[in-house]
Amino acid sequence: MKLAYWLRYYPTLTETFVYDEARTLLARGHQLRCLAIGPRESGATLPDWEVSHPPSYAEMVLALTDAAHPAARWLAQHQRPKQVMKALWATRQLLDDERIHCHFAGEAAEWARVARWIRGTPYVVMVHAADLYKPRPSLAEVLQQADAVLTISSANARALEAYGVQAQVVHCGVDVEAWPEAEGDTVLSVARNVPKKGLDQLVAAWPEARILGPGTESLGGEGSATREQVRGALADAGLFVLPCRAAADGDRDGIPVALMEAMACGLPVVTTDLLGLDELVDESVGWVVPPDDVDALRSTIRVALADPAEARRRGLAGRARVRAHFSLEAQADGVIRAHTRGWTTSLPEGDRTST
Repeated sequence: MKLAYWLRYYPTLTETFVYDEARTLLARGHQLRCLAIGPRESGATLPDWEVSHPPSYAEMVLALTDAAHPAARWLAQHQRPKQVMKALWATRQLLDDERIHCHFAGEAAEWARVARWIRGTPYVVMVHAADLYKPRPSLAEVLQQADAVLTISSANARALEAYGVQAQVVHCGVDVEAWPEAEGDTVLSVARNVPKKGLDQLVAAWPEARILGPGTESLGGEGSATREQVRGALADAGLFVLPCRAAADGDRDGIPVALMEAMACGLPVVTTDLLGLDELVDESVGWVVPPDDVDALRSTIRVALADPAEARRRGLAGRARVRAHFSLEAQADGVIRAHTRGWTTSLPEGDRTST
């Protein structure tokens, strides 16, 4: 199978679910290429695949022949004219037997809809969290015109029904065997310093916590970390804390991969009862508190640290849960199914027009 991954940003340090999924599919013999609208930051260890970005505008002159297509006029309602030209250029680069795979129903998925409209290229979009709960105006059209919609949680799937979409749940996953067993006693969190992660709540509840991730320096954290540095921090930890919340602008987490990675190390975790997180974490594998409740977070961390035997039991149960239900192999299987089996939606005849 030939897949063209179309992404808004690549590389990105924190989107390891894209890297690991691509690496797994490549190892199975599938042919993958990556087109990114733009780079954002140095990523994790990158898959061995061809990566391209749109060229200079002078090199995209041939794309102007598609500028009058209804798909171009539609995209112009959602993106700047220069981005429309880039999308038309990207559409011309597709191979006849390629399919497009998009993580997030954002700008790149809008480009995929244009390619489907002009070239008839099938596309699958995987919905995560911010793209659903902080949506772009195009969300309904992008989802309804996709050949299949995947999402990372059952909670998301229920929310997507409001758009008339029956999404297939494909959990992001991790390779449990690739993560070291935790043997330390540090209270640790790994996340970007954005409101939905609730790191300010962790600092207020437990100032001694070790925090890694982009932008965390302002909280006394250590800032961006490589994949190997994260592995080392997890190995030295005794408890992983991620107090997720719904941000004021609607942004929120789905099921954070950072929690899966911590659980793969056998770490007990403390997180919140934000909708969707209960599919990964409950009281049998960690501790759950309400969002934005510093007192509850502080007392729960104390409880977890005061009973190492119970923390160990929950940590091992979490590792078993990730192995059984949140594996990287299962994630890759879900992507393959979406691209090789029957489609979940059909396109209006107007969207099948090619030029």
